[in-house]
Amino acid sequence: MKTKPIIIVAAAVVILVGGFLFIRSKYLSKPEKGEITQFLNAFNAQVQAGNIDSASLYFEADQKGRLVKTLLKVLTNKTNTGGKEKPIFKVSLNTEEAHVTFINPELATANVVANFTHDALKAETAAIIFTIHKTGNHQYKISQVNATDFVKGYVAFQNKVINKTIPEKDIYAPITLAAFKTAEQLKTKYDTVIWFEHIDGKTYYYVSKSPLEKRTYWGNDPKDDKIPTHQMGLVNPELKEIIPPQYDVIHNIGGTVDGLIEVEKGTKRGFFDLAGKVIVPVDYDQLYPLNDEENLALLKKQDDYFYLKKDLSISEKLVDFKIADLLPRIKAYGSSFNLSDKSSNGIMEFNSRETTTSIIIPPTYLSDWLIISRFLNFQNPLRKGVKSMNDGEGEGSLSMAVSFDGAKKPSDNWFESAFYSVVDDYLGGRSGLYTTKEMLFVDKKQNRILGFNVSAYMGTEEGGGKLSGLCNENTLRALNDSLFEFKTTSQFYQPLSDTSETLSEGPYYHYLQIKNGKLTALDNKRTFAFTKYVKMDDTYLQGCYVISNGNYEHPQNRTIDHLTPEILQYIKNEIYASYNYKFKNQKWKDAFKYKFFDGEEGKNESVDDSLTVIDKYNISFINSKLNAQKGNTLAAK
Repeated sequence: MKTKPIIIVAAAVVILVGGFLFIRSKYLSKPEKGEITQFLNAFNAQVQAGNIDSASLYFEADQKGRLVKTLLKVLTNKTNTGGKEKPIFKVSLNTEEAHVTFINPELATANVVANFTHDALKAETAAIIFTIHKTGNHQYKISQVNATDFVKGYVAFQNKVINKTIPEKDIYAPITLAAFKTAEQLKTKYDTVIWFEHIDGKTYYYVSKSPLEKRTYWGNDPKDDKIPTHQMGLVNPELKEIIPPQYDVIHNIGGTVDGLIEVEKGTKRGFFDLAGKVIVPVDYDQLYPLNDEENLALLKKQDDYFYLKKDLSISEKLVDFKIADLLPRIKAYGSSFNLSDKSSNGIMEFNSRETTTSIIIPPTYLSDWLIISRFLNFQNPLRKGVKSMNDGEGEGSLSMAVSFDGAKKPSDNWFESAFYSVVDDYLGGRSGLYTTKEMLFVDKKQNRILGFNVSAYMGTEEGGGKLSGLCNENTLRALNDSLFEFKTTSQFYQPLSDTSETLSEGPYYHYLQIKNGKLTALDNKRTFAFTKYVKMDDTYLQGCYVISNGNYEHPQNRTIDHLTPEILQYIKNEIYASYNYKFKNQKWKDAFKYKFFDGEEGKNESVDDSLTVIDKYNISFINSKLNAQKGNTLAAK
C-alpha cells in the first residue's frame, strides 16, 4: 500500500514541502552536522521563549501557514494539538542530541526527541523528524516535518494525565463506568473482558477464556486485518453467558443481520441469536445478508449455497445456483453508505481507559471483498470528557464514506466487475482523508466473487487526499485467461517538467492475476504500468487527466482527455529509468532519482540489453507519436 495522502488535521501533523522542491533545487555543498545542530538549537531557543513568529521563520516560505502555527503553538505550550484548548502538561525539545542523517548534498533529516512532563506522572518521550534543506552557504530551512509519532505520544500522554487528574465521572458516561465495574467482577470467571456493547441502555460483555496481549484487540493498528485466535464469548446484561467462549471473533450485535450475531472460528462463520441459540452452525465459509422478502441471508459452504430463511430455518442446497444472479439482492452491493459511531445498532467500546475509540466489526463479506477493514475504529461519544479535552483528536475515524462507482459487464459476459471508492476521515494517521479504490471481480465460470483493494494515491512524494471528482474512470478487462487489467482514476502529483503545473490525477493501471483464490497485483514501480505489461495502442493515449497549477492549498485544476507530448516523453524515459539508466539531462536525473534511485541517480550507461520486447515496442510506439525517427531507442538527451 502506498504512503497515505497528506491533508493535515490536528490529529497528526505532517507538514509537506510546497511544490516539488527536490526536483527544482540546485546542488550545494553538503550540509554539516554541527551546523544543523546549531540551526535546530537556535530554532528551539525561539520555541522555548514562546516566540511563534520568530520560530516560523525557520521554515520554508510556503510552510508558514496554519499547520506550522498549530505545531508551534503545541511546542511553545500555548495550546494542545487541537489548537484551541490550553495544554495540561509541558512539552520540550532536546535538539542538542538530535540524530542527524544526510539524504543527499542538499537534505538531511533530524530526529529530535520531545519530552512530555507532568508532576503527577513519569515523563515520556516521542520523536519529531525534521527535514532540513540547505538553502545557501551556512543557511538552512525546515522543509518538512513528520510529527506522527509526536502527536500519537502527545495524545496518549494527555489521556494519562486526564485519567490521573480528572474525576472519572467527568470523563466517562455513567453506563461506561458501570461496565468497568461489572468487567472487574467478570474477571473472576474470564481471563479478559475485551469490549462492551451498549444497546438500548443495556450492556453486553465480550469475554475471553484466554489472556490477551495488550495490542491484540486494542492499541493495535485499526488497518491491520490479522485476526488472532482466541476463545471469545458473549455475556448478556443479566450476566448470563449466551455465546460460549469458543470463538475467534464475535461481531456487533445485529451488525450483519438484525437480531443475530455473526461469529467466526478460523475461516468458518455462523450466527447466534440473543438467547444464545445457534441459528447457523459455525461451519460456513461466507454469510451474505440479503434484501429479500423470503430470506435473511445467503450461506456459502465450499461450492454450495443455501438460504437462511426468515423463519430462521436453512434451505436445502440450491441447485444450479449462480452467485452473479443474486448480486443485486446482497446488501451493500451496488449501493453507497456511510459508517460512523452512529451507524451501528449500539455503541461498542473498549474495556480500556486509555483506548478512547468505539469499534465496529463489519460483516465478514465486506472485509472479504476488501471494501472495508475487519475492524473499524470511530470516535466514542461515551468518552465525552476525553473527547472535549482532546478537541476530537486521536485514533480512529470521524466517518467512512463508501461510494458505489458502478458495475460493468464485458461483451463476452464471462465475468463482470463492480467499483467502489472509500474515503476514510481517519484521525489517527498522517491525513484527514484517505481514499482507496475497491474492485469486485465476479467470476461466472468459477461462480465466485473476488475483491481487490488499492490506495488511490500512486505518487512518489507525500501527498493525496480525496479525489477531485473531475475524473472517475473504472474498467476491468481480461488480457487473457490469467491476466487482468484494472484501470482506475488515481492521484499522481507528478510535476510536469519546467512548468509549475502538476499531473495530479489520471488513470492508473493495475495488472492482476488470480493466485490461491485471490486477485494479486503484479510487481510494478512505474507510474504508467501499461508500458511494462502490454504493447501500447492508441487507446492508451486517451483518458481523463487532471492538471493542477501546483498550489497545494488552493489548486486550480483543468482536465485533458489525452496524453500530451510532454507526458509521453516522461513515459518513455520512465521505461529507461526503471532499469537504472544514467540520464545525460539533469531534468530527467531529477525526475526519477527519488522514484527509482533512492535519491541518487542511475548507474547504467546503456540498458538496451535489459529492455524487454514489450519495452522496445512501446518505446518505438511513443517515438512514432512524438514524430521521432522509428527505431530510435535513445532516451531524451
